[in-house]
Amino acid sequence: MEDIKRILELNLALYKKYNIPIANLEEFVFGFKWAMAIDNNKKISFALRIGKEKPINEYEAVIRELIGKPLDQCIIELLLKEDDTLRTLLVVLSNLMSKPLNTVKLLKDRGIERSEGLNFKYDVKDMKVGLIGYGVYIRFFLNKCSEFHAFDLLPEKQILSYHISKDSTEVYPQNIHFHLGEDALNYKEVLKDLDIIIMSGSTLVNNSYLDILSACTNAKIKGIYGPSSELSPDYLFESGFNYIFSMDAKDSKTYLDCSFAAIPNFETFEVMNLYELKKV
Repeated sequence: MEDIKRILELNLALYKKYNIPIANLEEFVFGFKWAMAIDNNKKISFALRIGKEKPINEYEAVIRELIGKPLDQCIIELLLKEDDTLRTLLVVLSNLMSKPLNTVKLLKDRGIERSEGLNFKYDVKDMKVGLIGYGVYIRFFLNKCSEFHAFDLLPEKQILSYHISKDSTEVYPQNIHFHLGEDALNYKEVLKDLDIIIMSGSTLVNNSYLDILSACTNAKIKGIYGPSSELSPDYLFESGFNYIFSMDAKDSKTYLDCSFAAIPNFETFEVMNLYELKKV
């Protein structure tokens, strides 16, 4: 958990520098896909539930002990337990603590440029591109780069389609080199030749992001995306990333109302503010 400790250290220094009061944890949600934390300012943060977890009833007592306490204290108390099954909680709380620091003004003061939306203004022609976590960036890469490699822990049956006719079988989507159902680190020979690597913030939750980054020795563009990666741009740039795409909910109540519905009736991007970050 050394990365979480470093993130806390950076955030505490910035809170002191900008004289920002630290919010208290007010609620915690284990959704069907996301873990979510809400502070007393009604800000909400996310972490994809992809890491090691214990049964929910075993988290209840732990979380109730944290409710009402400052976010930094919550993080410190969880770190002291030295329990890998608490990493999802630590990521979501680190995201929540980072939110006040991610305004245009405060980011600019730290040499970080924030632009709204998802635009990915990079020329990918003749580039070998890798996407960890299939989705989102497909439109920027498919049929636009020299090689498009997609890595995902999901099995083939949840991503690929097979068109079977009398004389042949065609596999879709086409023009993508898929590496599915396994850790991306099992393909280090592929990773080391990539010119661009973009990985899901889920790699922060399962703690594979630094190893993947180290394996991409040739990459010039090293990015991370998703609400799980809101936790500290200062730390992510320090770690070697040079592009971040993240998002935060426009309104926590609206998001929770949709999330608790019997059939969730929203697309993530519709209820989120999207933004890209680059070091300048």
